[in-house]
Amino acid sequence: GASAAPAASADAADAGPPAADASRLSVEGRAVQGGLLRAKLTGKLRRMAFPGHRVTVSDEGEFLIAFSRNAPAQEKLTITFDDGQVLEKLFDVEQRTFEIDKVDNLPENMVKLDMATRVKLTQTDKKLDAIRNKYTKKNCYKDGFIWPSKGPITSRYGQPRVLNGTEGGIHWGVDIAAPVGAAVRAPACGKVVFVEKNLPLSGHTMIIDHGHGLSSTFIHLHAFAAKVNDEVKQGQVIATVGMTGRTNGAHLDWRMNLFETRVDPELLVTPAK
Repeated sequence: GASAAPAASADAADAGPPAADASRLSVEGRAVQGGLLRAKLTGKLRRMAFPGHRVTVSDEGEFLIAFSRNAPAQEKLTITFDDGQVLEKLFDVEQRTFEIDKVDNLPENMVKLDMATRVKLTQTDKKLDAIRNKYTKKNCYKDGFIWPSKGPITSRYGQPRVLNGTEGGIHWGVDIAAPVGAAVRAPACGKVVFVEKNLPLSGHTMIIDHGHGLSSTFIHLHAFAAKVNDEVKQGQVIATVGMTGRTNGAHLDWRMNLFETRVDPELLVTPAK
């Protein structure tokens, strides 16, 4: 009988690390392309493997998960806790189809960009990427999101664009038609981290950091009602709608990022009343 003991321990070693109870990870939200989920761990994290994702876990064990526009149908998250237990979570990511968005009557120089504009655009994008890649501890997404402006949605997240008949890349924001001077309100609390006029294509631009890597960018603005480092509350007027930059009419273009991943703001707000 004694010879059975080593065999038992060998079997245990083959089985790999002990599986963690699934309840040690709670996830809220919809796994969908462009979607954002809220997650929380119970227990201390040793390491996490989540290919294609940047994840930063707060001291309270909270983190956000974003699925990109082209996220595959399945993605696997592997969490190893400090006690050696391992938890695997498989996400079935809902796939979407994105309708082509045709925009006509744009000035030709806004579609076929000259070299100087292209250079400026690249520099601006680098600057904005660096701002969006910062992690701060405040978790302003806790109370959900409201629409920053009222009006019909004229263009949605993820739509391939055809500008004056030419392929124009992907539209990353949600466009809300509203008159010049209409109020733009903070969709959630946060800190103003960027305010600048006349960016190439985007025009007057503002970025709010909602914490934990989540940010909102507002473009084509007319005037600003907040400045860099201002702490803003949900619903506070931060700017006014404009038609600066590349646009064929007054509207607010609202974009959201989790670090470098573009997420769909429309999925985060309750449907407009």
